[in-house]
Amino acid sequence: MVSITISETLNAPPEKVFALVSDFEKAPQHSNYWKSVKLLSKEGASSTYSTVAEAEGRQMRSVTRITPHPIERIDAETIDGDGKGTKMAFTFAKTPNGGTQLTLEGDIVLPGFAKMLGGLVKGRIESGMRQELATIKKLTES
Repeated sequence: MVSITISETLNAPPEKVFALVSDFEKAPQHSNYWKSVKLLSKEGASSTYSTVAEAEGRQMRSVTRITPHPIERIDAETIDGDGKGTKMAFTFAKTPNGGTQLTLEGDIVLPGFAKMLGGLVKGRIESGMRQELATIKKLTES
């Protein structure tokens, strides 16, 4: 397992950033990581999706549960498939200038051989997540 915390300050209000990040079904339209996201079910505030992601040339198939807490936080958990047990959270904090401090933190369960390379893989995972945050920043600041 690899623990990650990264953060980015965006010049967009939390409501706008939350709206983009919480629309998980549209993630493949603007993400280099998510290739397919299909809704399987909804229960209360949580939605469960069948997902296909790609990193380092490897496709990962999983089932992911997303639970939004409007404008404050979005929790994501991989409940089946590659990376089962991974838990991530996006938090949205308003900055003094009306922008957003977006933080992504969590514990990532590595598949197969990557488990043995945990420390070496962490930098690549962080780099990919920083790219995702940069994309969110670009989309919300335009």
